[in-house]
Amino acid sequence: MSEREPDAELEAPYEPELGVTSPDAGLALEAGVPTRDELRRRADRDILRLAWPAIVSQLLVTIVSVVDVWMVARISTASVAAASYTTQYFQLGQGALFGLSVACVAVMARALGAGDPARARHALAASLYLAVISAVVIASVAIAFPRQFLGILGAAPEVIEAAVPYFRLTMGSSVFFAVALTIESGFRSARNTALPLAIASGVTLVKLGLNAVLIFGWLSVPALGLVGAGIATLAAQVVGLVLFTSLARRRGRPESAVLRLTRADFAAGRGLLRELGRLAWPAAGERVLINGALFIYFGVLSSYGASTVAAYGIGVRLLAFSWLAPTGISIAASTLVGQALGARDVRGAARAGWRAARLSLIVALPLFVLFALLRIPLAESFTSDRSVIEPLEPFMLLLGIAQPFLSLHFTLAGALRGAGDTKTPLWSAIMGNWIFRVPLALLVGTVLHLPVVWVWGTVVFDHVTRAVWLAWAFRRERWAANVGVSTRAIR
Repeated sequence: MSEREPDAELEAPYEPELGVTSPDAGLALEAGVPTRDELRRRADRDILRLAWPAIVSQLLVTIVSVVDVWMVARISTASVAAASYTTQYFQLGQGALFGLSVACVAVMARALGAGDPARARHALAASLYLAVISAVVIASVAIAFPRQFLGILGAAPEVIEAAVPYFRLTMGSSVFFAVALTIESGFRSARNTALPLAIASGVTLVKLGLNAVLIFGWLSVPALGLVGAGIATLAAQVVGLVLFTSLARRRGRPESAVLRLTRADFAAGRGLLRELGRLAWPAAGERVLINGALFIYFGVLSSYGASTVAAYGIGVRLLAFSWLAPTGISIAASTLVGQALGARDVRGAARAGWRAARLSLIVALPLFVLFALLRIPLAESFTSDRSVIEPLEPFMLLLGIAQPFLSLHFTLAGALRGAGDTKTPLWSAIMGNWIFRVPLALLVGTVLHLPVVWVWGTVVFDHVTRAVWLAWAFRRERWAANVGVSTRAIR
């Protein structure tokens, strides 16, 4: 654990290139060295510049998810439950792909910060190779055994029958999603979050347009219901992949030196497979463990009936709007921390992490208040089924209470991953989900048989635990050892 610097040293101007504080504040100011306040303002500007396109991109994803459920809810409650069960497995499959994305950003951002674009290309090539292999395996197994997987979660027979074709189409789309996500990680590593936003806009239009046509039978097309939603998802992922691939290979773009891959890059990338795997498995394991915990949590909810499962699916999508800011800012923090460490600027990396956490809280808190006040009208806008609205109202309120803690652990986890520390977020997920959420949910739901509001309440313990753990870990600065430096950062 690093020692705290003297207060006088903290007040002195800092020279990023040298990694030391100036012994003479007056001379430093005259020489144009930025003050601590100026460094903070620069960090805020960098975070916001990278975060706002990522936030809008996440907003589009959330809008698609919410509208998707809204459309599916017009079919039947069983269809909403079927979509919710499928989402759990799609998110589980995304766990491995998310881990590879995290590793890709960490290695590429570090390489670019060190001025080594060739190594960044090799990392992207290796990440693509691993992403395709992982996605094909996941999709093949899921498509082959849909009923068995849905049965594990305790889905009712009628829900399983409704879910099978949608399940296969959605899980099959994960192959296209994997490649697009990896290329997007390359753009993010090069500090370009605007182009992924443009692509997300196009994919959103395709998904929602096809949803309307295929689910309800517009434009003289047969109404396919839930199957139509699955076809729309698959088509949208294919469009996203085509756009990312074509733009990544386009000459003349600032990122072309990093994203235009050759056979030589794929050959050289084999040397980075071990490093990527070392960074990816904890991030993938984190997602797998979280989704494994959600499986058990879902099993507890299933014992309360399909209406409760439907309430969960609607509530999570509604409250996802309040997660947009910390998710986007987390993406910015990961890139900035990684590039700062590549330049051996440990103080700049720590500053980016803490400023990002501060910004995520500032943006997320007003959104929580909004959703808490409007939870009943929002619930009623999705369904008129009182058996769904009744459990949905307290769930939205309790999950809203957890939002400040969720914002903090989202952002700090992103900063740690950018620093190459993917194990600490893994441990926080184990603590929050497997020590608190799952055991408490099993206790109140299956042992004590309390009302479902007690099961909802376990979510708060999960997010509080993870926020405290990650804040403590980031403050310790053990991640600074990745560049051979340990020093207490400027806040």
